[in-house]
Amino acid sequence: MTLTVSTEPMDSRQLAMTIEVAEERIDQEMRKAARKIAQQVRIPGFRKGRVPFHILLQFVGREAIVNEFVDELGQEVYKEALEQEGLEPYYIGSLDNVDMEQEVRFHLTIPLPPEVSLGDYRGLRVDEEEVEADEEQVQERVQAILEQNADYVEADRPSQYGDLMTIDLKGVALDDDGSETETIVFDEEDWDVTPDQENPMEPAGLDEELVGLTSGEEKSFEIAWPEDSPSMYAGSTVRFSVKVHKTQAFQTPAELTDEIAQNFGPDFENASDLLDNIRENALQEATQQAEAEHAQKVLQGLIDMSELAYPPVAVDLEIDRLVRNFDMRIRQMGMQGLEQYLEMSGQKIEDYRESLREDAEKSLQVELALEELSTCEKLTVSEEEFEAHIGDAAAPLPEDADDETEKAREDMLEMMRAEHSRPLIESEILREKSVNLLLAIARGEDIPEPAESESEEDDQATAETTDQADDAAESDQDEEATADEPESEEPADS
Repeated sequence: MTLTVSTEPMDSRQLAMTIEVAEERIDQEMRKAARKIAQQVRIPGFRKGRVPFHILLQFVGREAIVNEFVDELGQEVYKEALEQEGLEPYYIGSLDNVDMEQEVRFHLTIPLPPEVSLGDYRGLRVDEEEVEADEEQVQERVQAILEQNADYVEADRPSQYGDLMTIDLKGVALDDDGSETETIVFDEEDWDVTPDQENPMEPAGLDEELVGLTSGEEKSFEIAWPEDSPSMYAGSTVRFSVKVHKTQAFQTPAELTDEIAQNFGPDFENASDLLDNIRENALQEATQQAEAEHAQKVLQGLIDMSELAYPPVAVDLEIDRLVRNFDMRIRQMGMQGLEQYLEMSGQKIEDYRESLREDAEKSLQVELALEELSTCEKLTVSEEEFEAHIGDAAAPLPEDADDETEKAREDMLEMMRAEHSRPLIESEILREKSVNLLLAIARGEDIPEPAESESEEDDQATAETTDQADDAAESDQDEEATADEPESEEPADS
């Protein structure tokens, strides 16, 4: 044995490991490394590659020679130590430091597989809250439909900002004496215009003059263009004459009408049908949200009653998964990945990863608990369940699908059936089955005990056979012991 391995348990499912390499092996490694170094250094009095080991050792030092091979050796002895100790780490161990002064010792931290002890999960009960449609949400959607049907209607009042006015407008430039010239600035008939207080027309003041007029009213007024205006009429005064033909106000219907309902979709004959549909959709969304929140409470209940121990690297790996998923989502949105997102949001990757830590730990705890639940309940995935799942994922073929579409779907199905894809898909199915089973338990449904597998039945049958054989052997021994006993003499009559 060339390795001396010592281990010491640490907190959070970690193991401190020290690997000491035998002196003979270190000596062999040093001499191999020395031959490499001898080809690279020049020592007076010796040709390259011809330097005796003890001379090279004095010249470059022991640490330089050990450094030449310590990384490669570390990888070798790490694998050997795991095999020697019969350990299967959860993830790659981390090298803490290497002692190289006398012996060579590697000090590592080994993450061990998580340990999960579920509580009395079959006694878990979580009440479901009654769900009702959010009436405020219903009214918001009704108002949105009404606003979609808003339109201009003739207004029986003086014009206001935002109204649609149909007018004749003529503007003539005046000379210095205030007389009209031949310069026509405006000459519009049946012109549709909307006075706007926030974004007024040129020249300034025109919108204001159009406000307060009624249908059929005529009005004259003068406006001077500012001297610094970029208009060709800068500094000019213009006399306007306006005649209002019609004023319309943008008005939202006061309530749903049958006409609005019929225009909204062919399935609605009247306003009542549309309102019922809005309430039904609101109730469905409220139900989905309530179900999601209920599932979270049930899962949290499972976590709270269970004991979970896992190495810190498990949380880091879950953070990696969340980062990859987010990077994929933002690429689908057209961005150039997480790097661009972080640059735009002014974040560093370290800070972003740390912001995910709490969610990652919760997610990890849920997944560990569900995996253990699946094991305890002996859940499996049948071929029918697998095929149904991938069939749903690939989506059904349309009736008019051509050969190319059919082939593309079949290729996708074959890819999901492949050896590298199947385990991941099966884990997704098992997770869904575990969640559904846990929800049924939380509702108080009568759940049968998990069925024993064939191997367990065989083990039990073997154990029973063994017990019966042992009982028979003991019985035979008892009979033999009884047969060997001398018959007791009857006491003599007195």
